[in-house]
Amino acid sequence: MPDANITKIALANSLKKLMAKKPFHKLSVRDIVDECGLTRQSFYYHFKDKYDLMNWIYYTETTRFMTSYDSLENWTDGLKDLCCYMRQNKTFYTNALNTTGQNSFPEYLNTYIRDIAISAIENSMPPERYDRDKWEFFVSFFSTAFVAFLIRWANEGMKEDPAEFIEKIRSFFDGSVLHELADQIRKSSGNEPTKKEKD
Repeated sequence: MPDANITKIALANSLKKLMAKKPFHKLSVRDIVDECGLTRQSFYYHFKDKYDLMNWIYYTETTRFMTSYDSLENWTDGLKDLCCYMRQNKTFYTNALNTTGQNSFPEYLNTYIRDIAISAIENSMPPERYDRDKWEFFVSFFSTAFVAFLIRWANEGMKEDPAEFIEKIRSFFDGSVLHELADQIRKSSGNEPTKKEKD
C-alpha cells in the first residue's frame, strides 16, 4: 500500500475514533493528528481541512455501493448495502449525516441518488421520449425526501431494518415513476389505449 494511503487511512481512523467520543464540530485538526501520532504538516499535505478528510472517508467507503446499480431493476440494492454499512459504522455516519454545507455527506447522497435515478430512467425509455426537465424535478424531490428520511433514521439510532424502509421507498418510487414510464413507453410505441379502451 502506498505511503500516502497509509497516512490517509491513519488520519481517517483517528477521526472515526474521536467521533465516537465527541461530535465532529468540536474536533480540531490538532485533535486528529495527536490521536494518531502524526503532524499537522502531514495532515495538510493530504487534506485541506477536517471536512476534506471526512469527505475522503465517505467517498472512499461508499463508492463501492454506488457504482453498479443503474437499472430500474436493481438501483435500490446499492442503497440497501450502503445503509447496512452505515449501520455498522453508526457513530461516524450519524455525525456525517448531521454535518451540513458544501460537499457534506447529505449533499453527496442527494447528488448520488438523483444521478442514479435519472440514469435508471434514461436507460429505460427511448431517448426521444425523455423529458429531462420533468424527470429531474421529480427525482430532485425524491432524493431530497430520501436524504431527510435517512437523517431521521440515523438520529433515531438506525433501529429500523434498512431493507424494510428501502422497500417502502422503492414501492413509492415504482408506484409513481414506473407507472409514468410505462405510460410514456406505451405512447412512444403506438400502443396507447383509445378513449373507449380507457373507459
